[in-house]
Amino acid sequence: MPYLTSEMSAIVDYVSDEIGNEAATQNIHFSPTALTMVRHVMMKPGSIITDTRILLGCIDRQMADRLGLGLYCFIDNLQIKEMAEQQRTTRAEIAMDHALAMEGLKLIAVGTAPMALGRLLARSATREMKDVVVIATPNAFTNAIQLKERIWESDIPCVVVRGKRGGNPVAGSLVNALMAQALRQKEL
Repeated sequence: MPYLTSEMSAIVDYVSDEIGNEAATQNIHFSPTALTMVRHVMMKPGSIITDTRILLGCIDRQMADRLGLGLYCFIDNLQIKEMAEQQRTTRAEIAMDHALAMEGLKLIAVGTAPMALGRLLARSATREMKDVVVIATPNAFTNAIQLKERIWESDIPCVVVRGKRGGNPVAGSLVNALMAQALRQKEL
């Protein structure tokens, strides 16, 4: 297990309880600034952006509404589809470009599309990611493991499920756990 503070342990326990799979939570790692950035997103409030509609559906809308967070997924947007076709690239990459262009603080949750992580890394080479925190949980697709490791090793604040495990349920549960924690902190 990675080093976990009591706050991190509470998040991991929440995810384990919600998805009913303790093994899937054993490789959750938090970068040093991840939780600070998450708090900024939750308290500002900012936006939560997902790579798929399935992941968006895993996120508790009531908690997001209580925190005043915007919930977005651009993957099925007609303009995104057209731009991806024109540029001969994936919708996930174009959707990440669109997400990064949004004003305000952003929590970007990637549960399925490794290409979205690749685009985030490419953009971080030319732009500071001071307004972004990333949750990276794609399963063992072709290059998902390597891209999750590159996110982990980058300067981007992140929560990463390292190795082969992960997916939308873990990403959604992580977002829900972070929102639940933010709500508890707001009520104190």
